[in-house]
Amino acid sequence: MSTVLISLLTLVGAFSTFVLAQQHWFNAIRASSILTILFYFVLVLAEVDADFWATVFFGGTFIGMSAPHKVSYFALVISSLCFSSFFILLIPYLNGIGGALGCSAFISVVISQVLRTIGKKCKTSVLNRHQKQQLKRKSAL
Repeated sequence: MSTVLISLLTLVGAFSTFVLAQQHWFNAIRASSILTILFYFVLVLAEVDADFWATVFFGGTFIGMSAPHKVSYFALVISSLCFSSFFILLIPYLNGIGGALGCSAFISVVISQVLRTIGKKCKTSVLNRHQKQQLKRKSAL
């Protein structure tokens, strides 16, 4: 159950920051900080482990700070899921290492961008192969 909540909170943090940062009166840093502070206060009022869940949300907001002209909504989902995995598997071992959330978020976005680039190259390769086959068929006639 907590794995699902970590993934959902990461997605909510990423998407809310990404959307809010695109408003003309906000930027990515303001969006991340305001959303995290508001989320923390909600958690305190709900009397749950505010530090843990706010940290998850805060890590998600780092992903949402990505530039909208570079990252799509699909990339946000992939990045958020990667970050969730890193958070569950690696963050407990990185205690005391500064920047663990930011580093994990950065690596997650890089992974999604690499997958995007590989996907584009594969798509281009398949399309080029298909076009060459069509040219061969036309020239054979």
